[in-house]
Amino acid sequence: MEFMELHTNEKLIDKVCDLLESHWPKNRAMRKRHLNVDPYPKLPISVVMINDGTVVGHYRLFETLESEKWCIVESLIISPDLRGKGLGGILLKNCLDYAKVLNMEKIFLSTKDKMGFYEKYGFKNSCAVSILTKVNAIFRNKNIKPVSVSVSLGSTWMSRDL
Repeated sequence: MEFMELHTNEKLIDKVCDLLESHWPKNRAMRKRHLNVDPYPKLPISVVMINDGTVVGHYRLFETLESEKWCIVESLIISPDLRGKGLGGILLKNCLDYAKVLNMEKIFLSTKDKMGFYEKYGFKNSCAVSILTKVNAIFRNKNIKPVSVSVSLGSTWMSRDL
């Protein structure tokens, strides 16, 4: 099993799009633009899990608006035909380790149906947080609360300390 930052190997973007679209259909051009972003200064970052030259997993980390020491994991996914073989745990462990290397102190996620999986890795129900973007970054420095929060209808927010 090998892990690779997507921005260092852009030829994998189409394969990552295929994997993500197997679970979350979305406009492909928009998804490619979303994935093809260099980390600034350290996030967002997409990490790909590769087995025998094939993309089998993916996750994406974002910094939160609420704290530069908090991050959100998004789009953590294993190829549908490889689920149930322990690869999700390996991918999540890599994600947690990567967040620690970035000196993050807390990690958040939103899920609709995988609460039991994440609980096994120490996640607990939590509040929703916002992804830091260039647009809303001005709020952090002015100590103003953002108007909107990243919330998916019917999702449960979970977090854990790192």
